[in-house]
Amino acid sequence: MASDGLTNRAKKGTCRICQRSRNTDNQVKAVGEVRHGFATGHIWECIDENDCDKVAAEKLSKNISGVIKSKIETSIKVGRLTEYVVVV
Repeated sequence: MASDGLTNRAKKGTCRICQRSRNTDNQVKAVGEVRHGFATGHIWECIDENDCDKVAAEKLSKNISGVIKSKIETSIKVGRLTEYVVVV
């Protein structure tokens, strides 16, 4: 069954900084929500910040897809989210 963001929480979430798909129970935390009509999704960040930064730097040094590279660069430029953000 798919998650709807409200009653059914996702089992895996993609970190906005390192772009890894991680377990939502113990590896990532929700730092925000994206609301679009009736759909709601979460914005995730890794709990282990040092490991996340190391993986993001490794991915930037490798030759990766342009979209993923720009997402990592943008999220590093913005920095970690300190407050819960709701994007409508």
